Formats: sequence, structure tokens, C-alpha cells
Amino acid sequence: MTSSRSILRGTLIAGACASFGLLASCGSSGGNSSGRGAFLDKTTATPEFQRTDVQQRYSSVYVAPVDISRLAKQDWWQNQNARMKSDVLAKDARKLGKKLEDSLKREILAYPGNRLSIASHPGPKTLTIETAITELVPSKAYWNAGATAAGFVVPGAGLLSAAGSGSIAVAGRAKDSNGTVATFSDRRSDPLSPINMRGYQWYGGAEKNIEIWAKKGSEFLHAPPGSTVKRASSVTLNPL
Repeated sequence: MTSSRSILRGTLIAGACASFGLLASCGSSGGNSSGRGAFLDKTTATPEFQRTDVQQRYSSVYVAPVDISRLAKQDWWQNQNARMKSDVLAKDARKLGKKLEDSLKREILAYPGNRLSIASHPGPKTLTIETAITELVPSKAYWNAGATAAGFVVPGAGLLSAAGSGSIAVAGRAKDSNGTVATFSDRRSDPLSPINMRGYQWYGGAEKNIEIWAKKGSEFLHAPPGSTVKRASSVTLNPL
């Protein structure tokens, strides 16, 4: 019971912080509360890149294939012997890695007023985005019959699932012909949402977070220097 309450309390705090754009100051990871990288837990950038209008400096973006090699070292994966031997987990990771790559490309091209093309390889006036999925825990790994009981009610949203939440984390860098201009990392738990059968899917929450990263990543590339790209809320009124 204590463990469930702790999970619920931590989830509520994280959700509230994210909802009001305060996750950076509430979290212990040292994230940013303002700036174009505010939607991520941690970011670093060269002073020059902080002042750079990406659309003015670069003509294209190369989104490198997402690295999934670190996932095999996760404790959770190591305990899934049958699924590892059958290559199921590796296939899952490859699918989500490709989804992240394709989603970011799509969101860049679809952004209103976009002037950036998608390059097939690094080159002059091209910003390269390299990303790795460093953590992937499906929602079903923790889901059990008591999860619903650990939910809570939000006015207008109904019962939200707060237990049995999976998670996904990424890390990466942006670089050009002169070298690395920025680094980033972020971890997101499955969004809290009205309980729905999709919540029983293995990677429903991870897919939702990939969509969030893609949209926010595109917003980052199109935001002028000095602006803030806020972190997306951990609460959604759309059933997962």
C-alpha cells in the first residue's frame, strides 16, 4: 500500500508540475524552465547555437536512424529471457525507433511556414539530429488488477490511470559541420489518461510520448532564439 501511495503521489506531483510548465523546477534532474529546450529534462548548447535561428542558418535537417543498442542492457529486458531469445523485444525497439525518426521528419515538414528540407545524409548547412532510446518499459510490465484502484479522479476527466505506467527515455545531440552544438536527454512516463482498453497495450504510452517529442522537437527547430518551448502536460483527456 505504501508503495502504491508513493507512486501515486509522485505521479500527481509530476503531472501537476508539467501541467503548469514547472516540471524543470520541480524535478531533480536540473532541467530548464525556460528557453527552447524547456520541454526536455536536460539540455546544453553552445552560446552561438543559443543565439541561432535554425531556419536562417540551416537549409535542411538530417534525422539519423535512432540508436536502440542501449536497451538490451536494461534490467527489465534482462529479466525477459523468453522474449529476448525470440527477438520480440528487439523488434519492438526497432519499431519504436523508426517511429521516432519518421515522426520527427513528418512534424518538421508539416510545421506551418517551414523552410527546412529533410536531408538524406549530413552535409553543409545541414543540422544533424542524433537520438538514442535509452529506456523503454512497456505499460503492461507493471499492469495488474489493482492498477485501477490506484487511479484518481480529475474533474472533467474522470478516473485516470496512475499505476502500471511504463516509461521511455531518450538522449542525443545536434551537430553540424563544425561539431556538436547541443545535447539533450529526457524521460517521460506514460501520460495519465482516462482508463481505456488501449491502456492495456504494451507501448501505447511510449507511442504517445514519441508523438509529443516529435511535435516539440519540430517546434524547437522553428522557434526563434529567446523563446520558450514548454513541456507537454503529463495529463491527457484522450484515452490512451
